[in-house]
Amino acid sequence: MENYFVEAKSRKELRMLATMVRKKLGFENELRIPIVELLDVFSVVLNNFNYEIVSDHELPADRHAETEIMSGTIRIKESIYERACNGEGRDRMTVAHEIAHYLMLRVFGFKLYRNVGKREIKSFESPEWQAKCFAGEFMISHALTAAMEPEEIADKCGVSFEAALYQHDHR
Repeated sequence: MENYFVEAKSRKELRMLATMVRKKLGFENELRIPIVELLDVFSVVLNNFNYEIVSDHELPADRHAETEIMSGTIRIKESIYERACNGEGRDRMTVAHEIAHYLMLRVFGFKLYRNVGKREIKSFESPEWQAKCFAGEFMISHALTAAMEPEEIADKCGVSFEAALYQHDHR
């Protein structure tokens, strides 16, 4: 999505949205979000939300999943989906990242712009940074993990150590 940018959002704003979504889903006091199961829930409760598990060769080697905003479809490589189902933190975060793209652009209505002039995009205008930030805030509740160290966050929230460390360091 380097050819696109979105309206600027701060980490604080994205944290508030993630907290609101957690609350709406009844997860405000849950450390471990059932992210894979949310794919099925969202398929039922959100208009035009779809997901597909595709064979690994259907997406480029450097892409684990993608969100087609126009169709509202998330496509996830089979290997990523299977590892997410088995609790692999990095792959659970990949699913959360793609859900974040969908929510921000299709549900919250963040404006997406084509970067025609190839201007420099600040991180807080990057769709990728915003999805990463929202996914981190959604999967790792700031309120519930404030007193935890990264190892404990990774274990209790079911995310990678790297994601836990990043969230820990960006409180």
